[in-house]
Amino acid sequence: MTFGHDEIERTVSPAVRAEEAVRPAMAGLSAWRRLERIGLYVLMTFLMLFTLIPFVWMFSSAFRPVPEIFEYIYPLSWKTFFPVNFTAANFQKLLFSEGTEWPRYIFNTLFVAGVTVVLGGLVNAMAAYAFARIRFPGRELLFVLTLLTVVIPFEAIALPLYLVVKQIGWLDSYQALIVPGLANAFNIFLLRQFFLGIPRELEEAAIIDGASRFRIFFQVIIPLSWPALISVGLITFQASWDAFIWPLIVTSSPSVRVLQIAISNLAGQDAVYWNELFAGVALAAAVPIILFLIFQRYYTRGISTTGLKG
Repeated sequence: MTFGHDEIERTVSPAVRAEEAVRPAMAGLSAWRRLERIGLYVLMTFLMLFTLIPFVWMFSSAFRPVPEIFEYIYPLSWKTFFPVNFTAANFQKLLFSEGTEWPRYIFNTLFVAGVTVVLGGLVNAMAAYAFARIRFPGRELLFVLTLLTVVIPFEAIALPLYLVVKQIGWLDSYQALIVPGLANAFNIFLLRQFFLGIPRELEEAAIIDGASRFRIFFQVIIPLSWPALISVGLITFQASWDAFIWPLIVTSSPSVRVLQIAISNLAGQDAVYWNELFAGVALAAAVPIILFLIFQRYYTRGISTTGLKG
């Protein structure tokens, strides 16, 4: 069967004409999208620079002598962000000078943050597993009440929490810095949502093999939940590392003093020790940044896979 030229023209021409009519509009839309993308990249670059500039200046100031710290702030130039007279004397004075307590402060902060991450991760994971898998009366109500604690400001519970710690006899101790920060409603929520995404068939198979709840939790759930646990660990470490108000309330002696309190003491009423202050702030900021860069893949994966399930 053959078609004449007229039949082909009648069959093809409407589609071709429609395509030709739409093509200019599509070209205009494509050009507009390119402009949108360029504008978005420019905006993101500006915001990135706006965010990074204070950090770059802070880190560079940690390696400057005192007279140079505020000398090249304005107008902006390469000297604003790179030391002209590079020196590590600020860190040497802070960490290794005679009588300095800063190594102790760093140890205290690392110890408190590390123990809080380990114990807090265990406590929050067990609570999240109970909310995700164990049926008991009032489970949903208790979970909602747990989430409501997120909206309560710390200042509202600081005084009663202080009185409890004082009554127990924990003032000026590691327990006062660690125990109140173990349970965290936000971390419980994140872990619960992650646990809900783990197939129940794995637990059912373990139950058939005679495994207890604790064995299922430690040998089935925990090994599958490392991305979420690392995310929660980073959040907990950051909160403990940056804590200022609570350590200021419950500690007074240098033996348990943490880094943030030590930094604040460098800016006194009579004088501000700018060189040591910038060195201390750089040390305090470097540790969380390094940890995030190391574990960012797990952190992103843990957060992205924690959807709003069940």
